[in-house]
Amino acid sequence: MNKIVLTVIISLVAGFAAGAWSMTASQSDSGQAADPADYFDAGAPAVDRLAALERIVSEERDARLVLEDQLQALLVDFDSIDLQALQELLQMTVQRRIEADEVRTPRDERARVRRAMRDYAQMRTDNLVNGGFTEARANQIMQLEDEVRMEALQAEYEAQRAGAGLNRWDQAYSAQASLREKLGDADFEKYLQANGSQASITIREVIGSSPASRAGLRPGDEIVGYDGNRVFSMFELRSKAFDGNPGEDVVVDIERDGQRMQLVLPRGPMGISGSGANMISRNPFGG
Repeated sequence: MNKIVLTVIISLVAGFAAGAWSMTASQSDSGQAADPADYFDAGAPAVDRLAALERIVSEERDARLVLEDQLQALLVDFDSIDLQALQELLQMTVQRRIEADEVRTPRDERARVRRAMRDYAQMRTDNLVNGGFTEARANQIMQLEDEVRMEALQAEYEAQRAGAGLNRWDQAYSAQASLREKLGDADFEKYLQANGSQASITIREVIGSSPASRAGLRPGDEIVGYDGNRVFSMFELRSKAFDGNPGEDVVVDIERDGQRMQLVLPRGPMGISGSGANMISRNPFGG
C-alpha cells in the first residue's frame, strides 16, 4: 500500500472521527450526545440559526485540524504503521456511525427538538450575559426582543387585513430600528456583538471614480457613523445617505487599522459594497 492510498484511508478516518467528535463534544448533562437538531429552533431569528450552524461547523473544523496534524505525523512514520490495524480502525469507525444512525427513532428526534426549544431561551440569556450584560438586563432585553416580534406580527396582520403589501427589507430595518431605540446605541452595539453580529459596516469594495473612492475610502475600512449618527447596517447607511439635500457635504466616521478617522463625502450614493449588522426579522415564524 503506497502513501497515496494510505493518505486516502486516514483522511476518511479523520472525516468520520471529526464528525463523531463534533457531535459528542457537546454532550448534554444526561450523557446523551448532542445532535445538530439540538441547536436549532425553527422559530428562532435567522441570525441565531446561523450562529448555531457556525458553532457546529467550527467544532468539526477544529476536530479536523487536530486529526490532520496527526495524519501528517503518521505519514512521517509511514514505514512503522500497522496497515491491518488501520484498516480495522476504518471499518470500526464506519460501523459506529451506521449504528448511531440506526438507533435514532422519530421519537428521539422529536425529543431532541423539544429539548432544543426549551434550551433556546437559556441560550439567548447566556449569549447576552457572556457579552457583558447582567442577567437582569439580559432578561429585560429578551422581553424587548419579544415586544419587537409581536409588533411585527401585529403590523403584518394589519397590513394583510388592509390588503397592503409588505416590503421584507423595510420590515427588517424597522425591527432593527425599533430594538435599537429601546436599547440605546451603546447597549445595541453590545447586543449585536453578544449575538455574533457586526457592530459596524465593513467595506468590501469601493467603486472606481465614485464619491467614496475620491474621498479616500478603502476596502477593509469600517464605517461607524454618518452625518453625526451611529450606523450599524448597510441598509441604515443607504437610508441616511439618501435623506437630506443631495450633494451636501457629510462627515463619515470610519475606523482604519484601529484608528478613528473622518472623511467628507457628498450626500447620496457612496459607491461601496459591504456588510454590517444582521437585519432583525420582523416576520418570525409564528402567529
